Amino acid sequence: MWRPDPVRLTQAKLLAVPLLTLLGLSGPNWLLAPLMLAWLAVLLPLPKGPRQLRRTLLFMLPNWLLISAVYAFKFGVDGLPMAGLISVRILLGILPGLWFYLSTPGQTLIRALDPWLSRRNATVLQAALALLPTMVNEARLLFQLAKLRGAHLSARDFLRPRGYAELGQTVLLPLLVQMMRFSEQQALALRSRGYQEDQPLTRFEEIL
Repeated sequence: MWRPDPVRLTQAKLLAVPLLTLLGLSGPNWLLAPLMLAWLAVLLPLPKGPRQLRRTLLFMLPNWLLISAVYAFKFGVDGLPMAGLISVRILLGILPGLWFYLSTPGQTLIRALDPWLSRRNATVLQAALALLPTMVNEARLLFQLAKLRGAHLSARDFLRPRGYAELGQTVLLPLLVQMMRFSEQQALALRSRGYQEDQPLTRFEEIL
């Protein structure tokens, strides 16, 4: 049975994601609903698709409330449909990247970028991709701990500057410190494995 080359497929995705993002952000209004249904059909069957989609919608909720508040303040009730349209376009601009992240293994991405990246930059990118799931889990854990300690981090709190200030102090700043610690651990692991910038990276090859 024929199977597409994963590296070629990833390179095609790299070209498609910016175009799909641009289509969601600036495409005609009549295309938004079919495009949203198409993305739901693509994302929901993926292994982590429903959970990541739910997290994305929860992330978009305070942004939608903030945009709605600004448009309601400036244009009154007549501005709410425009605020909803802008929020939908922002979501459609995020979904192509989410699809790429869920459907593309990190090692395949590095191989796809080999023709355009130096060995050093490829290693840095691979390390960053490896940290991404850890960063998401740490951010969720810090957010839950901050709420348990009484921080004002509900959706209503983000309508005021106080909510964003508490988000920075209780979640973003500890997350930055934790990411610096993880980066030092990865650098130590690379040195322990004998990484040299002028030497090619070794990989496991899939054997069918």
